[in-house]
Amino acid sequence: MSTPAPILRRFNNIVYQYASVTSTNDVARELAESGAGEGTTVVAEEQTTGRGRLGRTWLSPKGEGLYHSIILRPDILPSNAPVLGLVVAVALAEFVRERYQLATDIKWPNDVLIRDRKVAGILAEAETSPNGIRYIMAGIGINLNQTSFPPEVAAQATSIKLETGQTSDPDEVRQKLYVKLDAWYDRFLGQGAAEVIRRWSELSSYAEGKAVKVITGDRTISGITRGLTPTGALIVEPPTGEWEAILTGEVQRLRKE
Repeated sequence: MSTPAPILRRFNNIVYQYASVTSTNDVARELAESGAGEGTTVVAEEQTTGRGRLGRTWLSPKGEGLYHSIILRPDILPSNAPVLGLVVAVALAEFVRERYQLATDIKWPNDVLIRDRKVAGILAEAETSPNGIRYIMAGIGINLNQTSFPPEVAAQATSIKLETGQTSDPDEVRQKLYVKLDAWYDRFLGQGAAEVIRRWSELSSYAEGKAVKVITGDRTISGITRGLTPTGALIVEPPTGEWEAILTGEVQRLRKE
C-alpha cells in the first residue's frame, strides 16, 4: 500500500511551471501584484538571470537544479520579515540532512553549505506598504545534479550529486521540501521567531563563537559571532568589545576551526 501524500496547509497548491524565465522571483512578483494568493509557486527549468543575495548571479543551468519562488503573505511586522529567510533555511537544511544523510551548515543568514561549499541559497524580497508587508517572494535555488561548476565558483559550490552520486528529481525534491517548509512556516506564524532562531542556531556553526568578517555597505566589521537578535540580525563582537547587530551583509569566515 502506498503512503498517502501529506496534506500541506499552504504550499504546492497552485504551481506555475516554466521551461525558462529570467528569474522565478520576477515572475512571482508579477503574480503577486495580480493578486496571487499565499503559497503560489513559480518553478523553472532554468533562469537566464537568476539572482542571489546582494545582487549576485545565481547560476541556473537547465535541468541541473531546483529553481523556484513562493509567494508569502504573512501577517507580521516588517521588522520580523528577515526571520522568514531563516525559516526557509532551517527547513532546507533539515530536508537535506534527512533526505540525503548529509551534514549541512547554514552561513548567515540563509546559505546552506555542505563541507563549507554552497549547495543552496535563498533570496527573500519583500514588498511593503505603510500598513505593513504586502507580500514576500521567497526564491530558493538548490544545486542538485551539477557535476562541475565554472572555475570562478568551483571552490565555493557543490551539488547533491557531487556529494552523494545520486541524481535527483527536482519536482520530487520540491514537494518533499515543502513538507518541512509548511511545518516551519506554520510554527513561525503561530509561535513567533524564537523557536526558528533557536533551531537555526543549532544548525549553524556561524551562530556563536565564529571568527568572521562582515562586509555591510561600505563598512567591514571583524569579530566573533554572538548569536542572533530576536529579529534575526547577526550579533558580532569586534575587538573593541562593543557588540553590533548586523542587519544585512556578506559574512566571511576568518579562520578554520
